[in-house]
Amino acid sequence: MKKKNLIGIATIASVVSLIVLTILIQSQSVKVSALYVQLSIIAFTAIVITSGVYLMDTFCVETSRKLKIGIATFGATLGLLSVFIAFDILPFLKSWNWLVSGGILYILLIQLQVLNWGRKNHSVVRFSTLFVILADVFLVFFFIAKWQSPELAIWIKLAAFLSLALTFVGMFFLSKKNQTTQN
Repeated sequence: MKKKNLIGIATIASVVSLIVLTILIQSQSVKVSALYVQLSIIAFTAIVITSGVYLMDTFCVETSRKLKIGIATFGATLGLLSVFIAFDILPFLKSWNWLVSGGILYILLIQLQVLNWGRKNHSVVRFSTLFVILADVFLVFFFIAKWQSPELAIWIKLAAFLSLALTFVGMFFLSKKNQTTQN
């Protein structure tokens, strides 16, 4: 079986397990077992990691093997960190923000690979990549600093939305470029 198929199966299994855990948590109402919450943290991290590796294997054919292995290693380290935080080996209240910041950095690395960062691209792709970097860096600093100002809520939502939307815009223009070069 191909590596891509195994990673796709692992992603789907992580999504299904998170859905099952969410249903179990909802059904228990007030008396939620801590194990379900701990496993849901790990399942969510597994979704982020496996989907990132799957995206790199599918869309990043020009990325070097060493870089792909480096990003996958960072993802595995993030997965191990999520296990340590979920089971309180590292104190949850002092380290959850580092897990979230690491997850955002991991997603940023995947976004940069998907958008062909550093290569000659359409100016819209370069523009969207720049703003993806700025939005994700703002989110990383927000979670590292543990800012708690309610006035920043709209900026956090805007940064997360812009990061995703501009990634899709850049991928759209890259796919159009690839279609014109193939014809």
